[in-house]
Amino acid sequence: MKSLLQTEEWAELKSAQGWKAHNFDNIYILEKPLPLGFSFLYAPEVEWTSIRNFQNFLENIKKIAEESQSLFFRLEILDEKRDEIVKKLDENKFIKSFEELQPEWRQIIDISKSEEEILNQMKPKGRYNIKVAQKHGVEVTICPIDRLNDGIEIFYDLYQQTAQYQKLSHRDKAYFLEMLKTLYPKDEAAILIARYQNMPLSAVIITFYNGEADISQKRYDGVASYLYGGTSRLHKNVMAPYLTHWEAIKLAKKKGCRYYDLLAVAPERSENHKYSNLTFFKEQFGGRKINITGSYDLVYKPVWYKIFKMAEKLRRR
Repeated sequence: MKSLLQTEEWAELKSAQGWKAHNFDNIYILEKPLPLGFSFLYAPEVEWTSIRNFQNFLENIKKIAEESQSLFFRLEILDEKRDEIVKKLDENKFIKSFEELQPEWRQIIDISKSEEEILNQMKPKGRYNIKVAQKHGVEVTICPIDRLNDGIEIFYDLYQQTAQYQKLSHRDKAYFLEMLKTLYPKDEAAILIARYQNMPLSAVIITFYNGEADISQKRYDGVASYLYGGTSRLHKNVMAPYLTHWEAIKLAKKKGCRYYDLLAVAPERSENHKYSNLTFFKEQFGGRKINITGSYDLVYKPVWYKIFKMAEKLRRR
Protein backbone atom coordinates (compact mmCIF):
# COMPACT_ATOMS: atom_id res chain seq x y z
CA MET A 1 0.00 0.00 0.00
CA LYS A 2 0.91 3.66 -0.30
CA SER A 3 0.28 6.43 2.21
CA LEU A 4 -0.91 10.02 2.12
CA LEU A 5 1.36 10.56 5.13
CA GLN A 6 4.36 10.36 2.80
CA THR A 7 3.33 13.24 0.55
CA GLU A 8 4.19 16.91 0.23
CA GLU A 9 0.61 17.80 1.21
CA TRP A 10 0.87 15.96 4.53
CA ALA A 11 4.29 17.46 5.22
CA GLU A 12 2.79 20.89 4.53
CA LEU A 13 -0.03 20.18 6.99
CA LYS A 14 2.34 19.01 9.73
CA SER A 15 4.59 22.04 9.14
CA ALA A 16 1.58 24.28 9.81
CA GLN A 17 1.12 22.39 13.09
CA GLY A 18 4.61 23.14 14.34
CA TRP A 19 6.64 20.26 12.90
CA LYS A 20 9.58 20.73 10.54
CA ALA A 21 9.65 18.59 7.39
CA HIS A 22 12.80 17.08 5.89
CA ASN A 23 12.93 15.11 2.67
CA PHE A 24 15.62 12.59 1.89
CA ASP A 25 15.37 10.40 -1.23
CA ASN A 26 11.62 11.16 -1.47
CA ILE A 27 10.95 10.06 2.11
CA TYR A 28 9.51 12.67 4.44
CA ILE A 29 10.96 12.89 7.95
CA LEU A 30 9.12 15.09 10.42
CA GLU A 31 10.91 16.88 13.25
CA LYS A 32 8.91 17.58 16.41
CA PRO A 33 10.36 20.25 18.76
CA LEU A 34 10.56 19.30 22.44
CA PRO A 35 11.41 21.34 25.56
CA LEU A 36 15.02 22.23 26.40
CA GLY A 37 15.96 22.52 22.73
CA PHE A 38 15.50 18.82 22.00
CA SER A 39 13.38 17.16 19.31
CA PHE A 40 12.47 13.77 17.90
CA LEU A 41 12.27 12.60 14.29
CA TYR A 42 9.41 10.63 12.78
CA ALA A 43 8.99 9.09 9.32
CA PRO A 44 5.31 8.06 9.08
CA GLU A 45 4.03 5.07 7.09
CA VAL A 46 7.08 4.42 4.93
CA GLU A 47 7.03 1.64 2.35
CA TRP A 48 10.03 -0.58 3.04
CA THR A 49 10.95 -0.82 -0.64
CA SER A 50 11.07 2.98 -0.93
CA ILE A 51 14.24 3.00 1.20
CA ARG A 52 16.79 2.39 -1.53
CA ASN A 53 19.96 2.23 0.57
CA PHE A 54 19.23 1.66 4.25
CA GLN A 55 22.71 2.50 5.55
CA ASN A 56 22.90 5.70 3.54
CA PHE A 57 19.40 6.57 4.72
CA LEU A 58 20.39 6.14 8.39
CA GLU A 59 23.56 8.19 7.95
CA ASN A 60 21.52 11.11 6.61
CA ILE A 61 18.97 10.78 9.42
CA LYS A 62 21.83 10.87 11.94
CA LYS A 63 23.05 14.16 10.46
CA ILE A 64 19.58 15.67 10.87
CA ALA A 65 19.41 14.28 14.42
CA GLU A 66 22.73 15.86 15.39
CA GLU A 67 21.69 19.25 14.03
CA SER A 68 18.29 19.15 15.74
CA GLN A 69 19.35 17.58 19.06
CA SER A 70 16.97 14.66 18.46
CA LEU A 71 16.44 12.12 21.22
CA PHE A 72 15.45 9.40 18.73
CA PHE A 73 14.27 8.63 15.22
CA ARG A 74 10.95 6.79 14.87
CA LEU A 75 10.61 4.84 11.63
CA GLU A 76 7.11 3.59 10.89
CA ILE A 77 6.96 0.80 8.28
CA LEU A 78 3.67 0.38 6.40
CA ASP A 79 4.44 -3.08 5.00
CA GLU A 80 2.91 -6.14 6.61
CA LYS A 81 5.14 -7.50 9.35
CA ARG A 82 7.88 -9.75 7.96
CA ASP A 83 10.84 -11.39 9.70
CA GLU A 84 13.38 -9.94 7.25
CA ILE A 85 12.24 -6.37 7.95
CA VAL A 86 12.31 -6.81 11.73
CA LYS A 87 15.72 -8.50 11.50
CA LYS A 88 17.14 -5.59 9.50
CA LEU A 89 15.83 -3.12 12.07
CA ASP A 90 17.25 -5.17 14.95
CA GLU A 91 20.65 -5.35 13.25
CA ASN A 92 20.70 -1.54 13.07
CA LYS A 93 19.87 -1.13 16.78
CA PHE A 94 16.23 -0.13 16.40
CA ILE A 95 13.95 -1.04 19.29
CA LYS A 96 10.18 -1.48 19.20
CA SER A 97 8.44 1.82 19.95
CA PHE A 98 6.71 2.10 23.30
CA GLU A 99 3.60 3.45 21.56
CA GLU A 100 2.04 3.36 18.11
CA LEU A 101 1.31 6.66 16.43
CA GLN A 102 -0.58 5.01 13.57
CA PRO A 103 -2.51 1.78 14.26
CA GLU A 104 -0.52 -1.39 13.64
CA TRP A 105 -3.57 -3.64 13.23
CA ARG A 106 -5.96 -2.60 10.43
CA GLN A 107 -8.98 -3.85 8.54
CA ILE A 108 -8.27 -3.59 4.80
CA ILE A 109 -10.77 -4.17 1.98
CA ASP A 110 -9.81 -4.75 -1.65
CA ILE A 111 -12.30 -2.54 -3.50
CA SER A 112 -10.91 -3.04 -7.00
CA LYS A 113 -13.62 -5.68 -7.53
CA SER A 114 -17.19 -4.97 -8.62
CA GLU A 115 -19.67 -3.52 -6.13
CA GLU A 116 -21.52 -6.83 -6.11
CA GLU A 117 -18.32 -8.70 -5.27
CA ILE A 118 -17.47 -6.24 -2.49
CA LEU A 119 -20.93 -6.71 -0.99
CA ASN A 120 -20.69 -10.49 -1.29
CA GLN A 121 -17.40 -10.64 0.62
CA MET A 122 -18.93 -8.71 3.54
CA LYS A 123 -20.31 -10.53 6.54
CA PRO A 124 -24.08 -11.12 6.28
CA LYS A 125 -24.76 -8.60 9.05
CA GLY A 126 -22.85 -5.92 7.16
CA ARG A 127 -24.86 -6.40 3.96
CA TYR A 128 -28.10 -6.60 5.93
CA ASN A 129 -27.47 -3.36 7.82
CA ILE A 130 -26.68 -1.47 4.61
CA LYS A 131 -30.07 -2.61 3.27
CA VAL A 132 -31.76 -1.59 6.52
CA ALA A 133 -30.37 1.95 6.18
CA GLN A 134 -31.48 2.13 2.55
CA LYS A 135 -34.96 0.86 3.47
CA HIS A 136 -35.31 3.56 6.12
CA GLY A 137 -34.41 6.24 3.58
CA VAL A 138 -31.07 7.23 5.08
CA GLU A 139 -29.29 9.60 2.68
CA VAL A 140 -25.53 10.03 2.47
CA THR A 141 -24.09 13.19 0.95
CA ILE A 142 -20.53 14.33 0.26
CA CYS A 143 -19.81 17.77 1.69
CA PRO A 144 -18.90 20.14 -1.17
CA ILE A 145 -15.91 22.42 -0.78
CA ASP A 146 -18.06 25.55 -0.69
CA ARG A 147 -19.86 24.15 2.39
CA LEU A 148 -16.75 22.82 4.09
CA ASN A 149 -17.13 24.86 7.28
CA ASP A 150 -20.72 23.61 7.69
CA GLY A 151 -19.57 20.05 7.08
CA ILE A 152 -16.85 20.34 9.70
CA GLU A 153 -19.39 21.67 12.23
CA ILE A 154 -21.70 18.69 11.65
CA PHE A 155 -18.85 16.21 11.71
CA TYR A 156 -17.29 17.66 14.84
CA ASP A 157 -20.56 17.61 16.78
CA LEU A 158 -21.01 13.89 16.06
CA TYR A 159 -17.30 13.20 16.64
CA GLN A 160 -17.44 14.84 20.07
CA GLN A 161 -20.58 12.93 21.03
CA THR A 162 -18.89 9.65 20.14
CA ALA A 163 -15.68 10.49 22.02
CA GLN A 164 -17.65 11.43 25.13
CA TYR A 165 -19.83 8.34 25.39
CA GLN A 166 -16.94 6.01 24.49
CA LYS A 167 -14.64 7.90 26.89
CA LEU A 168 -11.98 8.48 24.24
CA SER A 169 -9.51 11.33 23.91
CA HIS A 170 -10.21 13.53 20.91
CA ARG A 171 -8.74 16.34 18.86
CA ASP A 172 -9.95 19.92 18.86
CA LYS A 173 -11.85 21.46 15.98
CA ALA A 174 -8.87 23.57 14.82
CA TYR A 175 -7.02 20.38 13.87
CA PHE A 176 -9.78 19.34 11.48
CA LEU A 177 -10.13 22.82 10.03
CA GLU A 178 -6.44 22.93 9.24
CA MET A 179 -6.30 19.39 7.87
CA LEU A 180 -9.36 19.63 5.65
CA LYS A 181 -8.55 23.10 4.32
CA THR A 182 -5.21 21.68 3.20
CA LEU A 183 -6.50 18.43 1.67
CA TYR A 184 -9.96 19.36 0.37
CA PRO A 185 -8.87 21.71 -2.45
CA LYS A 186 -6.58 18.94 -3.73
CA ASP A 187 -9.41 16.39 -3.69
CA GLU A 188 -7.54 14.31 -1.12
CA ALA A 189 -10.25 14.25 1.54
CA ALA A 190 -14.02 14.08 1.86
CA ILE A 191 -16.60 14.43 4.61
CA LEU A 192 -19.57 12.09 4.15
CA ILE A 193 -22.69 12.78 6.20
CA ALA A 194 -25.61 10.37 6.65
CA ARG A 195 -29.00 11.91 7.46
CA TYR A 196 -32.28 10.38 8.53
CA GLN A 197 -35.31 12.66 8.25
CA ASN A 198 -32.83 15.51 7.69
CA MET A 199 -31.08 14.77 10.97
CA PRO A 200 -27.31 14.08 10.77
CA LEU A 201 -26.67 10.69 12.37
CA SER A 202 -23.23 9.70 11.08
CA ALA A 203 -20.23 11.47 9.57
CA VAL A 204 -16.79 10.31 8.47
CA ILE A 205 -13.59 11.87 7.16
CA ILE A 206 -11.99 9.84 4.38
CA THR A 207 -8.63 10.64 2.79
CA PHE A 208 -7.47 9.52 -0.65
CA TYR A 209 -4.03 8.69 -1.88
CA ASN A 210 -4.38 7.76 -5.53
CA GLY A 211 -0.85 6.69 -6.35
CA GLU A 212 -0.81 6.09 -10.09
CA ALA A 213 -4.38 4.92 -10.57
CA ASP A 214 -5.66 4.75 -14.13
CA ILE A 215 -9.39 4.13 -13.99
CA SER A 216 -9.74 4.14 -17.77
CA GLN A 217 -7.48 1.08 -17.87
CA LYS A 218 -9.22 -0.43 -14.83
CA ARG A 219 -6.02 -0.04 -12.81
CA TYR A 220 -6.63 0.79 -9.19
CA ASP A 221 -3.55 1.68 -7.13
CA GLY A 222 -4.82 4.22 -4.61
CA VAL A 223 -5.73 3.94 -0.95
CA ALA A 224 -8.72 5.47 0.81
CA SER A 225 -8.39 5.71 4.59
CA TYR A 226 -11.11 6.15 7.20
CA LEU A 227 -9.45 8.64 9.53
CA TYR A 228 -12.21 9.86 11.83
CA GLY A 229 -15.90 9.33 12.40
CA GLY A 230 -18.78 10.25 14.66
CA THR A 231 -22.20 8.74 15.27
CA SER A 232 -25.32 9.95 17.05
CA ARG A 233 -26.94 7.69 19.64
CA LEU A 234 -30.33 8.61 18.22
CA HIS A 235 -32.14 6.35 15.73
CA LYS A 236 -29.52 3.61 16.01
CA ASN A 237 -32.04 1.21 14.45
CA VAL A 238 -31.66 2.82 10.99
CA MET A 239 -27.99 1.72 10.78
CA ALA A 240 -26.72 4.98 9.29
CA PRO A 241 -22.97 4.25 9.85
CA TYR A 242 -23.15 1.17 7.63
CA LEU A 243 -24.53 3.09 4.67
CA THR A 244 -22.00 5.89 5.30
CA HIS A 245 -19.10 3.49 4.80
CA TRP A 246 -20.71 1.80 1.82
CA GLU A 247 -21.03 5.17 0.10
CA ALA A 248 -17.43 5.97 1.09
CA ILE A 249 -16.29 2.72 -0.54
CA LYS A 250 -18.15 3.59 -3.74
CA LEU A 251 -16.62 7.08 -3.75
CA ALA A 252 -13.14 5.61 -3.24
CA LYS A 253 -13.66 3.30 -6.23
CA LYS A 254 -14.57 6.30 -8.41
CA LYS A 255 -11.31 7.95 -7.35
CA GLY A 256 -9.25 4.95 -8.43
CA CYS A 257 -8.53 3.44 -5.03
CA ARG A 258 -7.76 -0.24 -4.73
CA TYR A 259 -7.90 -0.44 -0.95
CA TYR A 260 -10.25 0.90 1.69
CA ASP A 261 -8.35 1.09 4.96
CA LEU A 262 -10.68 1.10 7.97
CA LEU A 263 -7.60 1.53 10.17
CA ALA A 264 -7.58 0.64 13.84
CA VAL A 265 -8.79 -2.77 14.99
CA ALA A 266 -7.85 -4.96 17.94
CA PRO A 267 -5.06 -7.50 17.36
CA GLU A 268 -5.88 -11.16 16.79
CA ARG A 269 -6.89 -13.09 19.92
CA SER A 270 -6.95 -10.02 22.15
CA GLU A 271 -9.51 -9.14 24.81
CA ASN A 272 -10.31 -5.78 26.38
CA HIS A 273 -8.17 -3.95 23.83
CA LYS A 274 -8.74 -0.21 23.37
CA TYR A 275 -10.04 -0.90 19.84
CA SER A 276 -12.25 -3.86 20.75
CA ASN A 277 -15.47 -1.84 20.47
CA LEU A 278 -14.55 -0.70 16.96
CA THR A 279 -13.42 -4.07 15.69
CA PHE A 280 -16.78 -5.86 15.42
CA PHE A 281 -18.25 -2.99 13.39
CA LYS A 282 -15.31 -2.81 10.99
CA GLU A 283 -15.16 -6.56 10.47
CA GLN A 284 -18.72 -6.54 9.12
CA PHE A 285 -17.40 -4.92 5.92
CA GLY A 286 -15.19 -7.92 5.17
CA GLY A 287 -11.65 -7.63 3.93
CA ARG A 288 -8.86 -8.87 6.11
CA LYS A 289 -7.06 -7.89 9.27
CA ILE A 290 -3.40 -7.07 8.72
CA ASN A 291 -0.53 -6.36 11.07
CA ILE A 292 1.84 -3.73 9.67
CA THR A 293 5.46 -3.68 10.84
CA GLY A 294 4.74 -0.42 12.62
CA SER A 295 7.03 1.86 14.61
CA TYR A 296 10.62 1.25 15.68
CA ASP A 297 12.88 3.75 17.44
CA LEU A 298 16.55 4.40 16.88
CA VAL A 299 17.70 6.02 20.13
CA TYR A 300 20.40 8.69 20.09
CA LYS A 301 20.14 9.96 23.69
CA PRO A 302 19.18 6.98 25.92
CA VAL A 303 18.72 8.86 29.22
CA TRP A 304 16.55 11.57 27.72
CA TYR A 305 14.65 8.93 25.73
CA LYS A 306 13.68 7.18 28.99
CA ILE A 307 12.53 10.49 30.48
CA PHE A 308 10.50 11.26 27.35
CA LYS A 309 8.94 7.78 27.46
CA MET A 310 7.85 8.21 31.09
CA ALA A 311 6.47 11.70 30.39
CA GLU A 312 4.45 10.41 27.42
CA LYS A 313 2.95 7.56 29.42
CA LEU A 314 1.89 9.98 32.15
CA ARG A 315 0.44 12.42 29.61
CA ARG A 316 -1.67 9.72 27.93
CA ARG A 317 -3.26 8.41 31.13
